[in-house]
Amino acid sequence: MSELERVFLKTISREVLFPRGSSVCAAVSGGADSVAMLHLLYRHSSSRGFRLRVLHINHRLRPQADHDQRFVEDLAKNLSLEFTAVNPDPDSGGSMESQWSTARQAVYAEQEGLVAVAHNACDRAETLLLRMVEGAGLRGLGGMDYLGKGPVRRPMLDMHGDSIREWLQSENLSWVEDHTNHDIAMARNRMRLKVIPVLEENFPLAVKGLCRTGSILSGWRDLQNRITELLPNDSITRKDFLCLPEVLGCVALWHLSGKPRSGFEEFVKVYRWIVRDGTGEHILPGGKRLLAEEEHIRVEERGPGRF
Repeated sequence: MSELERVFLKTISREVLFPRGSSVCAAVSGGADSVAMLHLLYRHSSSRGFRLRVLHINHRLRPQADHDQRFVEDLAKNLSLEFTAVNPDPDSGGSMESQWSTARQAVYAEQEGLVAVAHNACDRAETLLLRMVEGAGLRGLGGMDYLGKGPVRRPMLDMHGDSIREWLQSENLSWVEDHTNHDIAMARNRMRLKVIPVLEENFPLAVKGLCRTGSILSGWRDLQNRITELLPNDSITRKDFLCLPEVLGCVALWHLSGKPRSGFEEFVKVYRWIVRDGTGEHILPGGKRLLAEEEHIRVEERGPGRF
């Protein structure tokens, strides 16, 4: 058994990604990572006691998209696995990359059982660096984890992309290349092609270190989420609020405002204003109105007009 296969088995066992009796849908694009994931899942599905099928999402954005779909369909057929192809419509709003990501998540949510996706260690490191340069908060920095949103599971997170390709070559397994992965107009591709190689050249364990940092941050993100579960949804007494350290006070404001994706600096300003005995109204990130009263701090939906 190869080292990569041992890493795979260790990951799915440690994280309990695919319990016995579960139905697992492997999301396969045809690229190296997802093809390797499918073969590894197939080899161990019987001994691990889960049922396996194949899903291909065809966005039809590239001339070779239908070719990739036929490649994955043939691969599933050769392994005697059920195959499904989906052609989702993009979500509206945001960048094209985020639109198609949202569309994929919607497809995953519709699947029966668990969905295995092939993000690897390099993807995790790239995501952390991208979020850092964007100035993300703890939720964003926690980023990619083994247990994704809803049914999503990531069994390849402990593997470097180079190791995956080397394993495929050693096993004489083929895959298809997505040439858009070399388009440096996309931020993720610039990070992958321009930044990560320089980091690894100067710091050979850079990807491993970044992944460890991401894992630690995801633990703190989960702790933050648990803390917010203990907070009320629309108000807190001023006395209780003033007992919170600044970072938890800001987390409380973030929670009360509906957990918007940005604006933490504004929460810091509002927290310090309240601590200075501020009373009155503020529009918080995300659009809700904060009312700082003598006894309570509460939020409500904005009404007509300025407030």
